[in-house]
Amino acid sequence: MAGRRGGVAEHLVTAAGLRLETLAVSGIDLARPATAVRAAAMLPGSVLAARRLLRRTAADVVVGAGGYVSVPVVTAAALLRIPVVLMEQNAVPGRATRLLAGRARAVATAFDETGTHLRGAHVVVTGVPVRREVLELAPAPQRPRCTHLLVMGGSQGARTLNRAVAGFVRDILSEHDELRITHQSGALDAEAAQRVAATLPPALAARYTVAAFFTDIAERIAASDLVLMRAGGASLAECAVLGRPMILVPYPHARGHQAHNARPYVAAGAAVAVPDEACTSQRLHSEVAAVVRDDERFRAMGRASAALGRPHAADDLVDLIVGAAERRHSPAP
Repeated sequence: MAGRRGGVAEHLVTAAGLRLETLAVSGIDLARPATAVRAAAMLPGSVLAARRLLRRTAADVVVGAGGYVSVPVVTAAALLRIPVVLMEQNAVPGRATRLLAGRARAVATAFDETGTHLRGAHVVVTGVPVRREVLELAPAPQRPRCTHLLVMGGSQGARTLNRAVAGFVRDILSEHDELRITHQSGALDAEAAQRVAATLPPALAARYTVAAFFTDIAERIAASDLVLMRAGGASLAECAVLGRPMILVPYPHARGHQAHNARPYVAAGAAVAVPDEACTSQRLHSEVAAVVRDDERFRAMGRASAALGRPHAADDLVDLIVGAAERRHSPAP
């Protein structure tokens, strides 16, 4: 695997027991022109390093998972005539995918919409591969009533979402005696979330589980009835494979790509979307209560979510990658 030198993947990949080769690359912030100059200056050296890496490993195919670290590796692959498969998990592709799509044998996407942004590229809708732990739990049967809300904002959390939950957790637990809430607050808001939990009466606190991070999040999703979260491509894919209804608060930055991710789920009836600027305690209280009170709507959302799940996404992606490699070695007609 190739990653950015000094990036977060340097720890995560090696901790998983995988070998990581790092490259000196830099991203571009359009609001800061100096970052573009720096990235351009680093690109020739990173392409040469990537070229040496591909020759040393005798790579048959290069898979780009998006992000600016893909640029030198895919560029080097093109120079060496090594086929490239790109992966794009967001509905609106990022800058790196748009730049590199023309050099790729195929672009594997999660959304039909993505192809409209990549004219001329060979786009294949495979879905987003989900973790083995998720697949082992799928399909996760849906209960007849919504009695368990899971709140998750990633390992670092989502401050807007966490603050809104803090403002309604007492009231909604008081109003619905059967409701339980499991809350992954993220590291940044862990202390604040624990303080909120400490203020709850014992009867309510027993139905509110909060932690900075859960290592068994697949099991937590499967055990839940409704998930309140951001709209990242991987999280959406996992919830859909497990057939869980969602209340989505798309991250408002990064060109608003999460709002595009949410739209197919909302259109299908699998989710409700709440804009970040409207994510107040009152609004989330209302949205959660509406699902909890309406059993028929809750079950319909679950069916719609499951219908969007793609449990075979990983297999389809592997077939795409293997096919690209095999065509490279096929004799010319």
